[in-house]
Formats: sequence, structure tokens, C-alpha cells
Amino acid sequence: MTKGKTKKALLVAAGASVLLLAACGNNTENPASSNGNSADAGKQVELTVWGDQANQSSFESAFTAINKAFEDEHPNIKLNYQFSGTETAIDTAVKSNSLPDVFFVQGNKTPKMKLYVESGALLPLDSYEMDTSRYGEDALEYAMVEGKLYAAPPAFMDSQLIFYNKDIFEKEGVTVPATFDEFITLAATLKDKGITPFSVPGKAEFERAWLAFAMMPSTAEEALNKIKEGTGSFNDPDIIKTFQTIRDFADKGYFTKDLASVDNAGAQLAFTNGKSAMIADGTWNDPTFVGAGVNLGRFYIPTASGERIAPQSFSNATTYAVSAATEHPAEAAEYVKFLSGQKAQQLFEDETGAVPALQDITPRDEGVKELSAFDSLGHNIYSVLTDVSTEEVKLTDIFLQQVIPMLLTSQIDGQQAADMLEEALLRTK
Repeated sequence: MTKGKTKKALLVAAGASVLLLAACGNNTENPASSNGNSADAGKQVELTVWGDQANQSSFESAFTAINKAFEDEHPNIKLNYQFSGTETAIDTAVKSNSLPDVFFVQGNKTPKMKLYVESGALLPLDSYEMDTSRYGEDALEYAMVEGKLYAAPPAFMDSQLIFYNKDIFEKEGVTVPATFDEFITLAATLKDKGITPFSVPGKAEFERAWLAFAMMPSTAEEALNKIKEGTGSFNDPDIIKTFQTIRDFADKGYFTKDLASVDNAGAQLAFTNGKSAMIADGTWNDPTFVGAGVNLGRFYIPTASGERIAPQSFSNATTYAVSAATEHPAEAAEYVKFLSGQKAQQLFEDETGAVPALQDITPRDEGVKELSAFDSLGHNIYSVLTDVSTEEVKLTDIFLQQVIPMLLTSQIDGQQAADMLEEALLRTK
């Protein structure tokens, strides 16, 4: 696959509760690791590990296989693996110095990991002989803070695209669009045939924005790049057009009826039950749809010329960090080292069908090949908004909490949406 080059994100401040993270009372270099960095094979230890609670249904079988393989290779280490990791739980554990030995982090896609490092909560991993030779610079940057490695680098990528019901497409005689104009026509044709084109979870803050995430690279990639570089404006005609397209879809009834009361599970169920033809969702939810039995198809929204640009975002599926307070730093680092290796990543791929970011991970099936069927990687709107945000002005919140819900419910048009973000951007100067 083509792999886009990303620049190291500017790490902006998060909410006040996180900014006030108390120092954990630990040096970032754990004294227990100063006399060596190899796990003692004769010492029986138990590690508590927090997995990603939000993705338990998608990841559980994978980590069952991974953890068994790790314990088979490390008989002296017992894993107490729990899907207990949420943003709130981890923030609270950092402040109260009660982190588990190992837990997942989201890398530099959010400011959190940097704040954890600044509070003394994370153990640097550079001295634990982590093999990072398989990773590119952008993947390594994801797992680093100020030049030090604090997590397993990402082996998979997330993206947002359109999932569609092949049975509905076949019955109605429509096909996957080859250009953006054909995408617009496809939605209109389905609506004319009495079919809801898109399931949209209007009640879910992040998930209701997936259509915009999926659409932006196909309509406004260069405009996003200029904003990221500090030379652009949200009043760029291509961004206005993108927002106006979403407003037009809302006006024409292309979205779930009464979407403001529909959560993510409800929108996904409507799609898998055949009540809508398409849903914009993340690549990580492919197993959810496959497991529901829908005759599933996948496509990235094409540009006017037919290029398919996928919004890039590294997956935190296997990006775990070690608490600086762990009593077993070498053993905990050994688990993170295992997650960063090809064996664990192939097990994850075999169970989940995630989209590999590394060439030596073999895609599980044809579905994964469809998820990888893009021509290039483009900007993720959330990452761009994060880059240009400040502690005082969080464009991410304005986008997710104001712009998107108001577009989906026809309260603002494309120009007004762009103006809201541009006004906020000017306040960051």
C-alpha cells in the first residue's frame, strides 16, 4: 500500500482536568531497570494490562491469541489482561498514581501521551532493546515524546470509508462510484428508489463525523494541507463545498430519520439490517459488520478525477505503554516488545482483519484488500484540527460538537460552517 508521510504533530494542551495531572512521584527512569533491561526468566510475576474498552468486541479474540502466545514464550510472566482502559479511567489512574503495569495509549494523535510523560507516569523504553527497524519515521514519531520511545509503534492504520450493502446495490442496479459526481448521483438514485442512502449516528459525537472524515480528502485535500502548514483558510472553496454537500444530503433526506436520537450501535444495526444502503465508519469496525452477516462491500470516496485518498490515522490497537511505577519494568517492557513484533501483529491481523501499515503483515482476506484499496493516504481532518488548536481554542471540539451536528440537522450551511472554524482559527493566531 502507499504510505503517506506525516509530520510530527504539534502537541496541544488537552482539557483542564488533564492539564492538572499530578506528578506521580516517580522519575521517568525507573530505578528497577538501572541494573539491566532483560526480564528475569526465573522470577514469577503477574502483569496487569489494560486494553481498549471501547474496542473490546473487536479486539478480544485477537488479544486472547496474542496473550496466550506471549505467555507460552514467557512462562514466568502471567498476564492479568482487562478491557478496562478508557480515557477517563487512564486519566484518573495517572492522577492517583494507580496505573496498571501496561496500558494502551493513543500516541501523538492526541496530547495525552505527552501529558502523561510530563507527569512522570510513563517509562521510557529506549533502553529495553526494542527493535524498531520495521517502522517508518512517521510510525516512530507516533510512539515518541521529545525523541524518546514510550510505546509500541503502530502496526495498523485506521481510516474512514464507506461500507455498503452489496445486496441492495445489486438489487437496485447501482455500482460503486468511480468519481465524486457519481458518489453524489448514487445517493440521489438510492433515495429516489425509496432507500435511505446513509445510516448516521447523530447522537454519537465522534461517529457522526465519519462521513466528513471520509469525504474531506476527496474534496479538500490541498486545502487541508495548507491549513496544516499555516497558510490556508477554512473559507477555501473546496472546504465550503464539502460542508455544503453534507448540508445538501441532510436537506434531501439522505440520512437516518431522526438521527439526533440514534447512537452508533443503532446506526450500525440499521445498516446491517438492510434499512440503509451505506454507512461511513472506521476500518476497525469491519469485523462488526462481517460478523453481522451483511453482504459487505467497501470503498473510499473518489475525487473528481477518480483517485481514492484515504484519511490516515494510525491505529492504537497495539500501541501499549508501561507505567513508570510498575514493580516489573523489564517484564512489562517485554510485553510491549512482543506487541511491536511481527508475530503478535500477524495474530492480530488474522483475528481482526485490520488494515496493516507494515508490508510484512499478510492481509487476512479479500475484505482487508478492499480496505487497503486506496491510491494514496491523505489528511485526517481531526489531526489537522488538532495541529492548529491551542489550549484556549480547541477547533476539534468546535468541529465535533457544533459544526457537524448543525450540518447534519440543516441548521447551518457550508459557508456558515466554514466561518465558524475560520473565526476560531483566527483566535489561535
